Amino acid sequence: MPLMMRRRTFAALGPLSVLARSAAGQTQNWPARPIHIVCGFSVGTTTDLLARLLADRLGERLKNPVVVENRPGAGGSIAAAQVARAPADGHTLMLGSLALTLAPRLFKSVTFKPLEDFEPVGLVGVVPNVVLAGPTVTIASIAELIDRARQEPGRLRYASSGPGSGSWIAMKLMESRTGISLEEIPYASTAQATTDALGGQVELHIPSLAGGMPLVRGGKLRPLGVTSVRRSAGAPEIPAIAETIPGYDASAWYGLVGPAGMPKPVIQRLNDELQRVVADPAVQETLRTAGVDIEAGSPEAMRLIMADPVRSGIDLMDRIGFRPQ
Repeated sequence: MPLMMRRRTFAALGPLSVLARSAAGQTQNWPARPIHIVCGFSVGTTTDLLARLLADRLGERLKNPVVVENRPGAGGSIAAAQVARAPADGHTLMLGSLALTLAPRLFKSVTFKPLEDFEPVGLVGVVPNVVLAGPTVTIASIAELIDRARQEPGRLRYASSGPGSGSWIAMKLMESRTGISLEEIPYASTAQATTDALGGQVELHIPSLAGGMPLVRGGKLRPLGVTSVRRSAGAPEIPAIAETIPGYDASAWYGLVGPAGMPKPVIQRLNDELQRVVADPAVQETLRTAGVDIEAGSPEAMRLIMADPVRSGIDLMDRIGFRPQ
């Protein structure tokens, strides 16, 4: 090769080698201190349990402390705002969920933009709720529930944890897809909702699948359907509501996110380790016990879900005309 051509070739390759060294340096110097996974919900919730499981396993793989920081309030938006403002260096993450993409449509005070202010790291799975019928009604399926609601509009009562909650989303979606009318009874706690469902004060109870299965197995409440698009691995005997209402999906997705602008090599390293954690048989068993249907994926796959009108919850908010409060 002529000398002049070799010089031009090396000159062209120079910037690429600098970029390669820069990317390698970003991962070599990371993590430089403990990583925080901010959780927008209180200790003992599904989000908290998942965050702690991931923190323990990621800490082992990265050989670096990973700690969970609980910042509950405003449907997880307080935690999200904190993460959106954090340095984008890979040391502050959040276990994001449907609550993240719904927040701007629920609360006037929310200023962050889910698709612009956060960097997806990777999916973990989806968590369905389960629609349960109380002992005072003879409804045995989703089809029967719809028929009864059409015969007696507004008479069937369901326990709700308020706008944006899994129970609220599940029943608002059912109403919008079928044209039925149900009466929402708000509750401050799932425990009180369960008590009233058992006592007949409400006909329908919609807890998380993990929270509802002890009531089902004990014969106290009757399962009608899970809110995911297909049957859950944790309870394959319970039909998916989508088997009766095609296209229905009110499950909540969960995945790790960080502040926008995180270095791509750090995101890839985190996703690689997250995939290995979720592939561990012991972790998978723990997730199934917690009512999580595993749906691990790439940052790109998670961004598609966050942008999807249905899976982000935006389509539902538009359908029912909900305005931020």
